[in-house]
Amino acid sequence: MDGHVFVSYSHADDGGYVERLAAYLSTAGVRVWFDAEIVSGDRWDDVIEERIDSCAAFIVVMSPGSKASPWVKREVNRAEKLRKPILPLLLAGEVFFRLSDVHYEDVTGGRMPTAAYVARLPKATIASGSRPRLPVARGISIAAFTGRRCEVFSVGFSPDGRALAAGCRDGSVRLWDVTDPMHPVSKAIFAGKAGEVWSVGFSPGGRILATGSNDLSVRLWDVTDLFNPVSTATLAGHTNAVRSVGFSPDGRTLATGSYDASVRLWGVTDPLHPAHIATLTGHRREVFSVAFSPDGRTLAAGCRDGSVWLWSVTDPLHPVSTGTLSGHTGTVFSVAFSPDVRIIAAGCRDGSVRLWDVTDPFNPVSTATFTGHTGEVCSVGFTSGGRTLATGSYDGSVRLWDVTDPFNPVSTVTLTGHAGTVYSVALSPDGRAIAAGSIDGSVRVWA
Repeated sequence: MDGHVFVSYSHADDGGYVERLAAYLSTAGVRVWFDAEIVSGDRWDDVIEERIDSCAAFIVVMSPGSKASPWVKREVNRAEKLRKPILPLLLAGEVFFRLSDVHYEDVTGGRMPTAAYVARLPKATIASGSRPRLPVARGISIAAFTGRRCEVFSVGFSPDGRALAAGCRDGSVRLWDVTDPMHPVSKAIFAGKAGEVWSVGFSPGGRILATGSNDLSVRLWDVTDLFNPVSTATLAGHTNAVRSVGFSPDGRTLATGSYDASVRLWGVTDPLHPAHIATLTGHRREVFSVAFSPDGRTLAAGCRDGSVWLWSVTDPLHPVSTGTLSGHTGTVFSVAFSPDVRIIAAGCRDGSVRLWDVTDPFNPVSTATFTGHTGEVCSVGFTSGGRTLATGSYDGSVRLWDVTDPFNPVSTVTLTGHAGTVYSVALSPDGRAIAAGSIDGSVRVWA
């Protein structure tokens, strides 16, 4: 047994999900094999048989497609014959009758399995004491802007990890091709009206980039051609600077948080004709950060008064406040959800990071408050596997934390190189790279 996990699935129906699953588990330190790795010329049956025979655990992704697949049947037969640990995932349809007595994880809707599921994988799969693969090998500055208004306020990766966007104090937005993060290629520099660009965010499909600005506006850009971004629409309605933007996981809704103490929701199914659909009010002070949960059901808003508001946006036309996270002693600059939707991280002016279990959004539970930075925490973000949290700070550093146990976060790595405040951190979807934008006018990438 060489310690890998074999994944059995339907190519036709579930290939995209399995690719994301493999990336998720790999980030968590799990070796994954599925038959997309068979190279041309290999005998499929021989290779698959050998991979099942040598695996430490067997995952079957259950769906109508895999239920009908003769290959999946053969693979499950082999795993059962060899008494391999079988850990089914229910993606769609019904549980396989033959596995009805086996404990399974419900991942309908394309969710990733929970940390508890990952913990059930055999010890041979996850080396004792291992940490997630951390992007700490090399760090380079991919851009250094000069001038009085050169600060980089926001950075963000495209969903496929191939593009990086940066919003700057001079009102510009910059795009790079970071397919090879150690050899980035500058693609475009563009701008709307005058005014700092506080926030950038790609749509889930990667075609649209949203930008929030000090000029009170939100702009949508078609970035299908990275060399030639095209403005598709300007969203007006906020009465103060737009500090944060974020798309819902299905790409149909955009949330914008503003210094006017409101969050606005916009229907952006047609990026040429976006529509305002709701305004979320009640926040006592400016809204600095907004984030959708990965399942799209909850929106979090971090505010200057130290609160984090939770909103049910299952029906975005009728959002409902579900609760408030309190206890922070200063502005909440940044909020982020873990991929399994259970944990919210909040970066605060007081230099602390707080974790909250929001499995029940009506009864959130604080799990940990931790420090390490010597300045305000401006930005937080989880890796796709959810085991690592990245934080950027006024102290000029980026820190990585192992949050596998949300009650006991552990600092693992400190990334340095910036000469001043790190306003924004972003993690590539595959967990292999971290980007940071700074007051020193540079964007740095570690990979």
